[in-house]
Amino acid sequence: MDELGYRPNGAARALVHGQQPIVGVIAPDTAAYGRSRMLTEIEDRARANGYVVAIAILDPADADGVSAAVEVLLSQPIVGVVVLDYNSYDTVRLHSKLGAIPIATVTNGADADADVAHVLVDDRAAARAVVDHLLDLGHRTVHYVSVPYYGGRSHPRELGWREALDARGIVPPGPVASDWTVDSALKAGAVLAADAEVTAVFCPNDEIAFSVMRSMHDAGRRVPQDVSVAGLDDHPLAASWVPSLTTYRLDWGWAGRSALELLIDADVASIADARPANMLLPRESTSAPLV
Repeated sequence: MDELGYRPNGAARALVHGQQPIVGVIAPDTAAYGRSRMLTEIEDRARANGYVVAIAILDPADADGVSAAVEVLLSQPIVGVVVLDYNSYDTVRLHSKLGAIPIATVTNGADADADVAHVLVDDRAAARAVVDHLLDLGHRTVHYVSVPYYGGRSHPRELGWREALDARGIVPPGPVASDWTVDSALKAGAVLAADAEVTAVFCPNDEIAFSVMRSMHDAGRRVPQDVSVAGLDDHPLAASWVPSLTTYRLDWGWAGRSALELLIDADVASIADARPANMLLPRESTSAPLV
């Protein structure tokens, strides 16, 4: 079975045993706002179509753990698997373990596999839109808080930041290193706050932007009068923060729905016609620099 990549038909097994068919979801974690939003939408849409969802939280760096967890998923009447953050995994090994099981993925555009049914969440385009907004306000450059990405690569949001600056002939300033935690974001914000030349900061997500704004406040630098700060995702708290956060809304609900529909019915016409409600949301945290 392993050599041939054979897997029993999940729907048929469920019918024989009087069970509901299961859709598997593989994700690195559920903490990030985008993933939790996608999972909610996948579960709601799956339930409406008569499926049960089994979620496997798998560390992409733990190849053996991924393989073992996939085997547990495949021991159930799985009809297919949705992989979130597809680009973070060893895709060759993942496909070899899944065999002939149908798969749909959510990709951020880094090494997207055209041979796999996928939904694109375009991180790079979103980042470019935010940086363009800050430059259009009159800022000479835009600083960035960098975060680690899988395989030692630059995060697609960092690539979008660089592309926007390069397009205007601006040499990107050195990014300030961080990770996805609050403590590291506060430290990165403190470094930026100490630099009087910094007038605009783009953060890879809204949670990091909240921390950077806090660091600016603690250092006595006003947002947006002294420093404009922008994030990405449109976290539910972004509009109610003080000041409200300029961000870019990525339609994570659309991504989850679309990935599931691609899995259970790749010919669904609504997928071809649907468009995500992505948009730049300028709010109080950004303004023209003081002259």
